Parts: sequence; structure tokens; C-alpha cells
Amino acid sequence: VAHHKMSEKELKQNFISILSKGAKSNTYKFALARFLLDYTIRFESNYIKNKILNNEKEFVSYQDIANAFLRYYWHQECRYRVRQNYDAEKPPSVISIIRNVFGEKYIPDPFEKMSKSKKEKAQIEIKKRVFGKESNKTSQVVPRFQNIKDGNSTKRKQIFYDYDDEKGRLEIKPEALKFFHDNHTFLMKSVILEWSKFLEKINTLPRLIAKIESAEIKRNSIRKYVKIFKDFKYCFYCNKSLDETEIDVDHFIPWSYIFEDEAWNLVLACRKCNSRKSNSLANLDFCNELIKRNINHYKEIENLRISLLKLHVNQDKWEQEIKHHYTICKDYGFSVVNLP
Repeated sequence: VAHHKMSEKELKQNFISILSKGAKSNTYKFALARFLLDYTIRFESNYIKNKILNNEKEFVSYQDIANAFLRYYWHQECRYRVRQNYDAEKPPSVISIIRNVFGEKYIPDPFEKMSKSKKEKAQIEIKKRVFGKESNKTSQVVPRFQNIKDGNSTKRKQIFYDYDDEKGRLEIKPEALKFFHDNHTFLMKSVILEWSKFLEKINTLPRLIAKIESAEIKRNSIRKYVKIFKDFKYCFYCNKSLDETEIDVDHFIPWSYIFEDEAWNLVLACRKCNSRKSNSLANLDFCNELIKRNINHYKEIENLRISLLKLHVNQDKWEQEIKHHYTICKDYGFSVVNLP
């Protein structure tokens, strides 16, 4: 059947409508939206071009999605105890599974340190209960995700993907693949914004995902840091000399995780590296470079010193704090790009 290929604008309208208007009894919809973005950002543009030329869908197993769900929810549950639905007595099955496997207690260690067997047990359970066959799973997130509100009625449209419960997979359409890939930063902000809005209604946690909306509105211009770091003449990532017109200020740990413009987390980058890095993390070596820069220069750069003291009053703790942010951000499912 020839189907109408949607324009980017229509895809965007539908995606935002799913996030902001669709019925939500828990947060699975946001987790699936986030997965689609995390999954597609890894592809090179040429790979996507070929998919479009050959009109080929991208197959993703339900198990892959279940693994990502575990990562997203483990963090919010074991670290922050964020409630994911209105009925505290009946948490979504992904949360029950995490509690059964990892226990009810606060876990200070990062996700990477959890035992492999526990992770696998949870992943298999999540796949079975959240992504099993339609008839015997507790969640309908895969079919329902594409329920689009149209006036007063809701229509199920296969806009972004088809799915095959028998084969246990999503089949992402090539034009959707391109759309997710090309609009990653904007869409990811929308997902995190809507997810946190939903969570704020049911949680009383302070600064929940940093009160995203007010943070969005107040997002300051960070251009002043070009002046503050004026002695750094090279791109933090590729080491090329920075041409005055091409200097970008980059949040080393992505803004959409950290929600603040603190000097300890800002670096100067060339336009190319900044757009490649986008809303991701650079690898750990760069984190060590950042720590070195902060420790070597805080004495002569007052903004830097103030921001580090906010991070921790004790200088010996700075490195640990920055690494801790880096690890948690990674646990939250932010991808790592290889720069330069």
C-alpha cells in the first residue's frame, strides 16, 4: 500500500502532539520517545540516505528497547525515587521489576557497577511484561504511542514505525529515521520537558529535573564565557585554533541534563565539534581534561573559582563531583560521541 510520506513539519507536529496531548497514565511514552532519539543519533547521515533511497525500514528488537528502559528507569528509581504514575500503590511494571531485582533501597553506585546477571534478569522481565505479545503484556506502549489526537477523537496512525509482535520488533520508517536524527537536540529537549512536566504533577521532589520550564525560559546567554575564557585559543575537542567568528561555548555535560550554565562545565569549541557533540557526552579522556583545566586555572579565573566552590566547598572533592555528574549523565542514557 502506498502511504502518504509526511513532511518534516507534519512529523514534528505529530511527535510533539504525542508528547504533550496524548493520554498518559505513566511515563512509558516518554521513555519510548527518548529511545527512538537515542537509537537514531548513532547513525551516519549516509546510512540514513541509503535507507531512504531504498525505502528500507530500520528494525529494532523489543529487547533493545527493554534494555534502554531499564537504564532510564533504574536511575530515576534507585537514585532518586521518582514516582512514575499517579497510583503509588500500583507502580508501572518496569518499576516493580526494578524493585524486585535490585531491592527497594537507595543505591549509591552507578548503573555500570550493577551485576550483569541482575541487569539481564530485569531486561528479560521488562521485555516480557512491557513488550511481550499484545495479548499478554501489561503495557500497550508500542501500539498506543502512535495514537494521535484529532479534534475529539484519537486515531492510531503508523507514522513513525510499524511493529511486529511475532518477530518482537519495531520497524522504523526511513523518513522517521531521518527526522529523529536531524532534529535530535530539539526533540530530546521536548521529551525531557514533557516527561518532567508529567513527573512534577505527581512528585514533590525539589528541582525535579531542575524545574525544566523555568530553566528553559531563563537559559542565559553563555556568550560572555568567550571573554572569560579568552586565553583558551584552541578548540577543547580537536585542538584547532579558534577563529573569532567560529567560537561556540559548549556545555561539556549536556545542558539538558545539568540545567545550569556553570563555568566549570563550559568549554570553548569550534562550530564543527560543538554541532557533532550536540546533546551528548564526549569520552572520559575529555572529562579528565576538563578537571585538569579547572584545577589549573581556577586561581586566575574568578567565575571558574566561584562555580567550583558551588560544586563543592572542598577543593579535594571537585574531581569526584565532576566525574559523578559525568557518570550519572551517562547512566541517564545520554550517548557518548567520539570526538574529534
